[in-house]
Amino acid sequence: MREAQRRAAAAAFLTLVAGTLLACLASISTSSLGSSGKGVGRTGRTLPNRVLINRNAAGLGLLAQRQLRRRRQIQCHSEAEIRAITKQTMDYLMASAPEGSQMREAVSILDGFMNEYADSNIKANTPASKYKEIMTQSVKLMGEALAKGHQFDILHRAIREPFDYYRFGVEFFRPLLEMDSSKLLGGENLEKIVSYIERGENVILLSNHQTEVDPQAIEILLEEADCDLASQLIFVAGHKVTTDPLAIPFSLGQNLLSIHSKKYIENPPEKKAEKQAHNTKTMKKMQGLLEEGGTFLWVAPSGGRDRPDPLTREFVVAPFDERSIQMFKLMAQKAEGSSGRKTHFFPMSMLTHELVPPPDGIKAGVGEKRSAKRGAACIWFGDEVTDDHSAGRSKEAQKIFYDSIMNQVIEKYDTLKNDRSEQLKKMAAQI
Repeated sequence: MREAQRRAAAAAFLTLVAGTLLACLASISTSSLGSSGKGVGRTGRTLPNRVLINRNAAGLGLLAQRQLRRRRQIQCHSEAEIRAITKQTMDYLMASAPEGSQMREAVSILDGFMNEYADSNIKANTPASKYKEIMTQSVKLMGEALAKGHQFDILHRAIREPFDYYRFGVEFFRPLLEMDSSKLLGGENLEKIVSYIERGENVILLSNHQTEVDPQAIEILLEEADCDLASQLIFVAGHKVTTDPLAIPFSLGQNLLSIHSKKYIENPPEKKAEKQAHNTKTMKKMQGLLEEGGTFLWVAPSGGRDRPDPLTREFVVAPFDERSIQMFKLMAQKAEGSSGRKTHFFPMSMLTHELVPPPDGIKAGVGEKRSAKRGAACIWFGDEVTDDHSAGRSKEAQKIFYDSIMNQVIEKYDTLKNDRSEQLKKMAAQI
């Protein structure tokens, strides 16, 4: 009965979304942007027309001033339209969602997220016409996720057609990245990773984890670096990204191996056996991928996102689970023994918490509130860590391997954090 009520409410939500979007399209015009002569590039940023002018002309200063005024007029006009699109859509949804319903809860979460998302798009100079397209797609897809959900396989492959969920997710989150402040370091190690994958060997990235949009942040920065591996990455992901209606549309565009984190395995207690069985199937699938070769995996051995220190409020890298790392090592050794496919381990440091920061506490359920702030995304591919086979499986050898990974992640993260702190100070001094 409750499931039937949920589906009925979701169906009403979809009808509501359609009506809202039609109302927005009817009442808000972006024709002025369409006639401005501006074009939208792959990054969604406004690209100025190329104007051929005589740099020695006396009227250059006046022409430049006119162009600057025109740009500002367009930006102000676009900002007003973006705010109008967001407000009208969310006000309508909120007013029509029944009190106490799942739909009302989802709309409440979406309201805060979308208002911050609008601010980020304004700062990114996203044209209103592009923003309207993003809003139309995202609210529709989230409504569908609420109505039908999605049964993810143990290994989910990104859905690229007839609708390209991968490209949707990348372009949705692209305006959140301050590209001038973002960076990808360890390019020489990325080149090694590409060569390993190309010759059919495996690579496992052992990384810290800070935000739900880490996959898209990685993919955007890899695309900016002209690396074709972005869409080949398989993310080992927790259950929330496959069950939360607000996350499902973005998860559909990723390659995922779903697993239940140890932090949540016993919540609720009656689901523990079922979750353990699911994890066993995931490990078996992962073993098969390593034996096939050419597998590119991203794993967060901490089992969750980094959190800020309660006193300093600075994000700190959560400790990796040593047993998890040893498990991946054993799987790699088994794959090489059975198929000859070698697996390479690379530590990875990520500073991405400015984009969609996690809540302070650990919440096992779905439906956590989200923000969509604009900020820097910085990643660093560390040096490959190799196993000392001569030491066997001794505790000493295991500790050396773990420390080599953990120390690199922390060291490189601290460098990224300090660089970003200095950058922010310089930006503040210029205001």
